[in-house]
Amino acid sequence: MRWRAASVLAAVLVAALLATSAPAADRPAATAPSATGTRASEVIATLADYRAKLEALLPIYEHELARAIEKREQWRELLGRGIISRKEFETAEAAVAAAQQKLEDTRRSIAEVDHAMVEATTARAVAALAPLGRGGYERTATLIRYNGPTPWSLKTGAAKIEQFFITRFGRPLPVSAYGQTALHDRMGLDHRDALDVAVHPDSPEGRALMEYLHEAGIPFIAAWGVVPGATSGAHLHVGQPSPRIAVKK
Repeated sequence: MRWRAASVLAAVLVAALLATSAPAADRPAATAPSATGTRASEVIATLADYRAKLEALLPIYEHELARAIEKREQWRELLGRGIISRKEFETAEAAVAAAQQKLEDTRRSIAEVDHAMVEATTARAVAALAPLGRGGYERTATLIRYNGPTPWSLKTGAAKIEQFFITRFGRPLPVSAYGQTALHDRMGLDHRDALDVAVHPDSPEGRALMEYLHEAGIPFIAAWGVVPGATSGAHLHVGQPSPRIAVKK
């Protein structure tokens, strides 16, 4: 699938972009900002092009699903009248299931691309910024980052955040990435001790969660989605940035 090719390219480009980065509190000032911007732009442009192609497929697949459902209902009537066999009707049911799966896979791929685009954009932005001192807080046009002084561990810290969220909002924390995921593997990012939460930074949930993390001294990065009008991809990254890069072959 073309998404795999786009992911490999994203991994290579993001790896090249951040290969010399160290953790936010320790790394030196960013170097070669023009090269960094060029490489990140290639990542984002590749993913944006692929997203546009996926978006173009959605109405086609939605139409295919509608036609498959219509045919299944017609054949259901024929089955009831004894005109076709159960086996023939099952082929119509299978066609509906296949069309539904194709549509769901495409929507899932769009969400993955959105997440990858935000990861690449955030990586570019963080790499270009000066080191953030212990306890430092900074807001730019594209992200918020806080280098909280509290030692962070995914194993012990995630449960406290989950408890805060469910107490405050009455529903589970919408975790989009707990530790290392296939996406982070493909992009060469070390996400083993980090948590991504699928809340928009401007939403009530996002603002409340950032306030909680700041008061608790827990480091985080808030990233906005990079696709106009889309909330997919926007999230809060809890923990230190993911700077360790290993190109996946």
